[in-house]
Amino acid sequence: MGQAVPQLPILYDTSRLASSGDLGLVPSGLVTTARTSSSSELLWALLAGAWSVIFATPHFYWALGGRAGLGAQTAAADAALQQGWFAAYNLTAGCLGLLGAAMALVLANRWVGQRMHRWLMIASMAACAGLLLRGILGLTLLGVSLFRGTLDRETPALLLAIEPWFVLGGLAYAGMALSQRRGSDTGTMWH
Repeated sequence: MGQAVPQLPILYDTSRLASSGDLGLVPSGLVTTARTSSSSELLWALLAGAWSVIFATPHFYWALGGRAGLGAQTAAADAALQQGWFAAYNLTAGCLGLLGAAMALVLANRWVGQRMHRWLMIASMAACAGLLLRGILGLTLLGVSLFRGTLDRETPALLLAIEPWFVLGGLAYAGMALSQRRGSDTGTMWH
């Protein structure tokens, strides 16, 4: 009546994965010992990934010579665009943003082994620290300028939005790292 289903060869031995600390990517669906990400982990990873893509977009635009958002002073914007370092800085910032989005995607889907997961967690916390430091320092300087009365109409409105944006990014990366850490405390192979 029915034919026997042929047995497929084992392509990847998952029995040793938990103890080996495999550094390579693990195709999804092949690892039966890995747990799936919780909704909290996915939400934080989505937030960090979306923040990173949104962060990268204007930097690529500026690296290509776009002027919007560089301030009301046309001469200052033109001078910045003529500097080679400005394009290199923005290209680097854009690539780091995309790298952060890729990191969030990998952490959310658990596509790496234990050692690589730990390195990504360290990178996530470093991103958190850097973004929070940048945002808090920027907000502090804006506050000092406001207190001294040196904040004027020539201060780009975008600058007033950017400092809290860095704080939001730092919080997103912190949330992603902490939710991943909480998920790893359940005794799975990711701890």
